Amino acid sequence: MKPWLAILFFINGTILMMALYGDELLLFGILSCAAVGCLAIDGWKNTKMFLVAMLVGGACENIAVMLGAWSYSNAGFLFAPLWLPVGWGMAVVFIEEAFSKNVHIPGFSKKALAMAFGGTIMTALTFSSELAILAAFIAITAILFAAGYYHRSEIRMGLFAALFGTAMETACIVAGNWHYNAAMLGTPLWLPFCWFNAFLIMRRITKV
Repeated sequence: MKPWLAILFFINGTILMMALYGDELLLFGILSCAAVGCLAIDGWKNTKMFLVAMLVGGACENIAVMLGAWSYSNAGFLFAPLWLPVGWGMAVVFIEEAFSKNVHIPGFSKKALAMAFGGTIMTALTFSSELAILAAFIAITAILFAAGYYHRSEIRMGLFAALFGTAMETACIVAGNWHYNAAMLGTPLWLPFCWFNAFLIMRRITKV
């Protein structure tokens, strides 16, 4: 998939989530059909990445909502809406397709899976301490780079994930799709660091 096309799909997905979140099943159906079409464009090469990101991202979201860190305006079946895992899967695929040129490709890491769920639980349990979470994310990011767990070539990719992920979430928050239960500015200060790490960690989970 061409990078510009992946970015365009990401933006269109954001618009759909902003406009149709009031009808959970309709949005789930549209995003699912769109996901099938986007995966087919590339000959299904990203199917495994999509499915793993969908399962892990969806599970983490439901845990965080269950623990009260944030909530969705319309989720009638689970803690998070049914369309949310599909959105997670496609977000990972689109960012990978848009910004992975000349970037280190990591292998599968069990540590990444543990960090995904451990980080979700810790963030959800301490969601009321926005500045403390921000400081923790900054420290963890620095440690993972210093330890060589993240590759320096991934910095640019992580920054784009932070930019697009935070912009997408802010737009959806303004539209009323979901809200964080402790955020001084509506969008948590730690959210860009969360997206930076979540994406780089997800890269190490989806390479199974």
